[in-house]
Amino acid sequence: MRLISERKVRKIASSLDENGLDAALFINMEPSLDPNIPYITGMHGMLDGALILDNEKTRLIVTELDRNRAETDASVDEIIQIKKGDSLFSTIKAHVNEYKRIGVNKSILSLKTSEILKLKSRSDDIGTFMAMERAVKEEREVEAVRESARITNKGIAFLKGVLSDGFTEREIASKLECELKFRGSEKPAFETIMTSGRRSAFIHPYPGASGKKIGNGPGIIDFGSVYMGYHTDVTVPFISGHMSAETERMHKTLETVWRQLRNVVKHGVKVSSLHEIYKKVLEEHGYDIRHSLGHGIGLQIHEYPSLSSEDAVLKKGMTIAVEPGVYSDSIGGLRLENDILIEKKGFEMLTKSKLIRL
Repeated sequence: MRLISERKVRKIASSLDENGLDAALFINMEPSLDPNIPYITGMHGMLDGALILDNEKTRLIVTELDRNRAETDASVDEIIQIKKGDSLFSTIKAHVNEYKRIGVNKSILSLKTSEILKLKSRSDDIGTFMAMERAVKEEREVEAVRESARITNKGIAFLKGVLSDGFTEREIASKLECELKFRGSEKPAFETIMTSGRRSAFIHPYPGASGKKIGNGPGIIDFGSVYMGYHTDVTVPFISGHMSAETERMHKTLETVWRQLRNVVKHGVKVSSLHEIYKKVLEEHGYDIRHSLGHGIGLQIHEYPSLSSEDAVLKKGMTIAVEPGVYSDSIGGLRLENDILIEKKGFEMLTKSKLIRL
């Protein structure tokens, strides 16, 4: 089911025309899946296929495997099934040869595909343009993110019990993912990260959850849900055992970041100003920045804008994951991540992550 309006699709098509492009071409070739295909058509989970969008119509190219589902799920003007003996490439060629200039998503399109389709000399990159279009959500998209957040909040409530029951990191991550699916999540938004003790200082640990039981000190659980293709992303910090002076300072630092952000986050604010608040608070408390303050969320877990961007501006309808974190290589780290919806005069807090003390 497509969640954006036909008006939005026509707006995108008109923008292509205004910029001298005859059409846009988006291609899925497993494992590279273009989020613009489900965004414009509502057709999720298609492993091989393509979408052609011009100022007159939308055409979805599908394999025989996806034809029946496309007829049910896809909001397009025409469905084109690849004929027996033909390939995805030959079918695309037959339908784009009429165009002189084509917009493509070069962050997804491989060099090999570009060469086979002979697109290099007649294509322009519209990846950033499309990312910016997806960033501002329409109402049905916002409702999907809200529902994903409601599921995630059930997971947050579930965590306190399992964290205190003596399970291993891997067992906790597994139980949490089962709970989220039971509550309505289509799949994990990404591999759940469950770390404790010194391992929680790793931003991207491997494995994401170990076979060890929770150690004393700080820890984090980074996870998310998916509903109708739309993601949420939260990190729940916790402290096991005695709360040392250092872990108390870590927690107060994160609370200070959030308290100061609450006063400034709204439509029209440059994200660079939020990054400066983050940087200033961490430096005042004796920490350095190890990762961005946050990122957009939507059909992908990391979307436009990055909150470390110099030029991006918050707009009403953006859904953002805000994730300040502080880390000590000697004892571990804490990160407090919640998802918000940008509004005209502030923001709506979608998720309810907060420190858990065990």
